[in-house]
Amino acid sequence: MRTIMNKLYIAGILLAGAVLFASCKKELPEVKNTQVVKMAGTWWVTMTLNGAPQIDGDHVQINTFNTAADDGKQLWIQDAGLGFDFQSKVDVNLSDLTFSATNAKDENSAATVTITSGKVFPDGGKSKAGHVTDSIYMELQISSDPGKKYVVAGVLRTKFDEDDY
Repeated sequence: MRTIMNKLYIAGILLAGAVLFASCKKELPEVKNTQVVKMAGTWWVTMTLNGAPQIDGDHVQINTFNTAADDGKQLWIQDAGLGFDFQSKVDVNLSDLTFSATNAKDENSAATVTITSGKVFPDGGKSKAGHVTDSIYMELQISSDPGKKYVVAGVLRTKFDEDDY
């Protein structure tokens, strides 16, 4: 009798374990990238005016990221160190990774932003430590600094410590 009870006890434990194991399986959602993933990121850039380095020639950050619509037609560009503190939507062409804006509203001020010749170059640059990474180029005019066309260019941040400025 004791042997039968032991077998029933073990069978019960195994059954309970199987039910618990099966109930712990989670359905994970499919992870999708945004429409502008090939153009989005944090970038280390420099800025020049008529060939002369600005911001002491230092590398500073700008950010590019998707809009709430995520329709592949626009992305945000955010100044995180150029000194203008702008954030504006720009039009994008995903087939050739170009972007531009004409008198785009700056979300942080009353200024407008015009960007021409904007382009992302996949694997087109090298980081501070020599890693191949994407590069970015644009010509920037901002209404709060009229008559000046700045060249902003740099590389995608790799997130390796040795590549940070």
